[in-house]
Amino acid sequence: MKNIIAIDIGGTTFKTGLFNESLKLIDISEKNKIRYYNDKEEIISAIIKQVKQIISKNNLSYSNILGLGIASPGPLDSKKGIILNTPNLKIFKNYNIVSDFKKRLKIKTYLENDANLYSLGEWHTHYRKNNIVIGVTIGTGLGFGLVINGELFLGSNGMAMEYGLSPFKWGVCEENVSIRYIRRRAKELYGKEISPVIIEKNFFNNDKKSIKIYNEFGENLGIVLSHVINMINPSVISIGGGLSNAFKCFEKSMHKTIKKYALSNSINDIVIKPSKLKEISTMIGACIYVKNKIN
Repeated sequence: MKNIIAIDIGGTTFKTGLFNESLKLIDISEKNKIRYYNDKEEIISAIIKQVKQIISKNNLSYSNILGLGIASPGPLDSKKGIILNTPNLKIFKNYNIVSDFKKRLKIKTYLENDANLYSLGEWHTHYRKNNIVIGVTIGTGLGFGLVINGELFLGSNGMAMEYGLSPFKWGVCEENVSIRYIRRRAKELYGKEISPVIIEKNFFNNDKKSIKIYNEFGENLGIVLSHVINMINPSVISIGGGLSNAFKCFEKSMHKTIKKYALSNSINDIVIKPSKLKEISTMIGACIYVKNKIN
């Protein structure tokens, strides 16, 4: 049995996992932060080093690697293996990461949107009995993926579900549904920069400002999800990304807003839950994607 490597590159971090062909996790690296590096080449070298270390650590030869799947924020040209003008990963603008990694690692390499792969991984791990599953990743940006009858919906050019970049009354959609919204509102209310983790702790200590921030955030997310529910009518919406850790903070206001604007949710009781596996689901999705491409 061969192995598959999955790399999850986000707007602020990157991580590498090693899986077998049965999608069992064998090993996973520590999460590394993009801000630790000065330029594009340093980041690329650090990711390549992470991959080589996990191969070496597990005493594998490169002939034992079936392929490498890369999850990246979109928009992408996954067919050509290019990260396009991605707002949450600007340092990789118009970067042909697939071609570069193939040359450096001599491994078959494939690229797909991280939210798409997260959705595929969530469907495979938890929701295979459901025919329409949406994955939502909330972190540096806001990503969406859609799985219909076990297949990723990518659109005619592979760039479907880039809803986070759509215009809303507050500007670009993800401006008010991402970690940067939490940080911005915290600075406005507290007068200083505060980590979202601290704001989450304050929420459970009944801090009025933190409660206000997450109630507003939940309302914003609820508005966005009501659009998606009204258009697609999914059976499941799985919430991942860094802010899914704070799901209980914004759950109530999110559901209240969805109930107000999405009739289907009230009638059909759509499952809306935080992910248990988070980035592991993204990596599992990347492994499935590699297997599908090769087989």
